[in-house]
Amino acid sequence: MKHLSGIAVLFCAMVLVLVPAAAQEVRVGYIDGPRIENDTKRAFDVAESLRREFSAREQEVRSAETRVKAMQSQLAGIKDPRERELKEREFQLQAQRYEQQARAFVDDLDRRKAEERRKYYLEVTQIVNQLAVSQKFDLVVQDAVFASKALDITEQVVKALGGPAPKTAGKP
Repeated sequence: MKHLSGIAVLFCAMVLVLVPAAAQEVRVGYIDGPRIENDTKRAFDVAESLRREFSAREQEVRSAETRVKAMQSQLAGIKDPRERELKEREFQLQAQRYEQQARAFVDDLDRRKAEERRKYYLEVTQIVNQLAVSQKFDLVVQDAVFASKALDITEQVVKALGGPAPKTAGKP
């Protein structure tokens, strides 16, 4: 019997503590992650910066690829076995250099994209945190099956990131 009265007291104490908490209004906000990730001026500027940074190297890799393909097509026309062997060695060497150059390019580009993505997400997180604090949100979610337009603060985040991406921004 003492055991039951202890549980009853504990239950009453929990109810007294939880009732005021349940009476408070919970403010929730929602952000559209893909839109913030792809359709903001800041995201567009980052992508353009990376394109400019890597365009010269991309041209070098494409040029090397063209040279290797040209060498490969020339091999079929060589009849002299000695000359063919020399050209095949040269081709193998150029193909190997091209592969290394292409791999290094892709690795460096992926690394820089990851760096920029991390910086961008930190910036977005700071903006969302500032909005949450200033507008007294208890929770801001990104992925939701459904979110009312009344909860959507995406436009405020987009504005803080410099506005929407330029209309001329084509999708890659």
